[in-house]
Amino acid sequence: MKKVILALVFLFTLNVVFVSCRETNKETENATEETSEVQKEVENTAEEAVKEAAEVEKEAEKAVNEAGEELDNSSDKALKEDNKETETEGEQQS
Repeated sequence: MKKVILALVFLFTLNVVFVSCRETNKETENATEETSEVQKEVENTAEEAVKEAAEVEKEAEKAVNEAGEELDNSSDKALKEDNKETETEGEQQS
């Protein structure tokens, strides 16, 4: 009688081990699938961020160039006005 009960307990234990391993494998597969999906989303987001950063960089470069041109124009204008004032003062002193 003891051998029969021990054999049943042993079979039950083996059954539990194999069933719990299968469930663990399913959970691992699900986790792996979810991880793959998240990884794809992260890659897509990273690619979009790189594209947006490149666009922002171009816009910033354009703004810097425009500001440099405006500075050059305003300094040229100021220099011309200063030259006119100097000429006007020189004519008045003569």
